[in-house]
Amino acid sequence: MIVSISGTPGTGKTAVAKILAKKLGAKLISISKLLNELDCKWDKERRTKIIDIKDLQKTVKKHLVKRKINIIEGHLSHLLNSDIVIILRCNPRVLEKRLKKKGWKKEKIKENVEAEILDEISHESMQKNACEIDTSSKKPAATAMLIERVLKNPKGYKFLHIGNIDWSEKYKNYLRD
Repeated sequence: MIVSISGTPGTGKTAVAKILAKKLGAKLISISKLLNELDCKWDKERRTKIIDIKDLQKTVKKHLVKRKINIIEGHLSHLLNSDIVIILRCNPRVLEKRLKKKGWKKEKIKENVEAEILDEISHESMQKNACEIDTSSKKPAATAMLIERVLKNPKGYKFLHIGNIDWSEKYKNYLRD
């Protein structure tokens, strides 16, 4: 089984994935660590790597372990082949505080908060077996426990379907600033 854990930066992907992998005895594949294996171009204006998803998929495939749960953690994991996609979401104001605490620059914070408000990652995941979980007030261990329950019984958690979290109305003024 391949589980992708994705979300806007700051939603808790890494912390949750580490806890979940340990609980399940799963292989954890971190996209940020795999980027060293890829020949990525650099976007100077946005100050980020440009990642070819096909190349990333090939690299991830090399790290998968057969007959074991594989957890792919990272911002782009929802675009990769997987059996289930878990999108971690976060209230935009909480996300903004988290990214400030990490020392992110103002323009990158705004870009990522806007992506969260607009459900960017959830929209990209709509064609897959995906669900979304609000981590705004959850500890990583509680989120990992919820994901574990979803993996055991995906049909029992239809309330986590894509679209159940919508920040757009509440934060539409943020987009106008």
